[in-house]
This record gives sequence, structure tokens and C-alpha cells, in this order.
Amino acid sequence: MQSPRGSIILEALIAVGVASLYIVGILGLALSANRSTDRASETELAAWRMNEGLEALQSMSFADLSTTNVGALTLTSGKWLLSLTGPQTLATDMTRVSKIQTVNRDASCAIVASGGTVDPDSKTLVSEVTWLDTHNHSHTISESSLRTNWETPTGPCFAATMVSQITFDISGAVYSGGKQLRQVYFTNNGSSSVTIDKISMTWNNGAEFSQLFMNTSKVWSISGPGTPSRDLRSGETMDIQNYTLAAGSTTEVNKGQFESSMTGTTLTMTVTFTDGSVWTSPSFKPL
Repeated sequence: MQSPRGSIILEALIAVGVASLYIVGILGLALSANRSTDRASETELAAWRMNEGLEALQSMSFADLSTTNVGALTLTSGKWLLSLTGPQTLATDMTRVSKIQTVNRDASCAIVASGGTVDPDSKTLVSEVTWLDTHNHSHTISESSLRTNWETPTGPCFAATMVSQITFDISGAVYSGGKQLRQVYFTNNGSSSVTIDKISMTWNNGAEFSQLFMNTSKVWSISGPGTPSRDLRSGETMDIQNYTLAAGSTTEVNKGQFESSMTGTTLTMTVTFTDGSVWTSPSFKPL
């Protein structure tokens, strides 16, 4: 028969072994949890540093975004500056690289991965952070955004069209004396001048048109300036002496001369600018 004392010792050894397994398992889980927490903390800090870099690049003026793949950022007197050498070592033993990359666009101004031409008004901003974890494993995260020079574009894709700068006011238009179109206003709300190249009008009677003044300047008539050198019928185009509206200025169509009464006649006006942009009015009936 087995000794009761031996059974007790055996049971005690088994209990110790089982407890040891539980303890080892718990310790393993704790260590794993600590490693996961450390990795999560490191990743969170790296993401913060990455976003800081991207926001810093976005805060800079477009003119200061020089193309580089190894840029470093410094904050001086409350302003972020970009150095073209890097990477940048952070206080947390991480490194950050700030990249400013060119953007290529095709003939329709769509971004393309290859081919096309470099768009002087677009840059890709990239912020990339690299670090080593406690096991000496390397990790890298990055984020990018597109920056566009909307304010002062120099290329063709974002240049403001002339017509987009103009406000047209036909609300107070009149036929002065029954034959002269007046009080049609063009206001240039943009930061650069615009130039009118051609004007045409349609109307619903048989009257002919003989001259046009913008403010006090004659821009077209049957005897010049402009072409054609004859009276115009509805729908024909005046190639006027180019008329420039300075930024912030307003001009009036103050003498559009018809050769017979226009009282009660509906008009439509089309204005073409030297960049090819066009405005066409809704139908309106001057008083």
C-alpha cells in the first residue's frame, strides 16, 4: 500500500508544478502586455511627431517649400524653417525626415505617376518618422498631403481665368433715349487686371448696332476702332479695341448705340476675354 506521507508529498509537488506553470504564464502575459503597451506608446508618440512635421510643412509659405528628400524642420521664433539636410534627430531617439516632392500633371492638369510635366504650383509634402523599439527592431510611419499654390499660381493649371474675377451687373440696364444701352457694369474683383477682347449681343428685333463705349472710351464703331467696319445685326461679334479693367475697378457700358428704337427689346450679351474665358448673360430687358 502507498504511504499516506508519500501521497501528500507527491500532491504537494504537483501543486507546486501547476502553480509554477500559472505563475510563468501570468508573468509571460504581463511581459507581453508591457511590450504591447510600450509599442503602443512608441507608435503613438511617433504618430504625433509625424503629424507635427506635416502640419509644420503645411504652415510654411509655398515659396519656402524647396524640393528635398532629406529635409529637417526647426522651430525658430515661432516659425517653422526647412533645412535641406537631414534626417532630424528628435529628443525621443526618433528620427524624422521631411520630404518635399514635385508633382507631375498631364495636359488636362490631372496628376500622373509618370510622364506629364512638373506643375510649379503643386508639391507633395511627406513627414516620415523612424525609431527602434526595445528589441532593436526598426519601425517607420509616414503621411503625405498635397499642397497647391492657389494664391499666386505661376503655371497654367491654377491660374485664375479672367472671367472668374468679374462681377457683371445688368440689373439697372436702360435704353437711354430708347436707342442707347447704358448702366451695364463690369467690376474686377481680382488682384490682377483683365482685358476684354470681343463682345457680341443678340436681340429680338431688326435694329442694327453702330458703336460701343466703355466708360468714356470708344472701343468699337463702324468707323473704327475695332472690326468689322459696318453696322452689326443681332448675334454678330464686335472685335473691340482691347479694353483693360484694372484690379478693383468698375467700368460701364455707357453708350451702346442702336440705330432704331429698342424699347421693350430683350438682350443677351456675351463677353470674351483675352485668355479665352467667356461670360454670357441671361436674357434681360433694359428699361
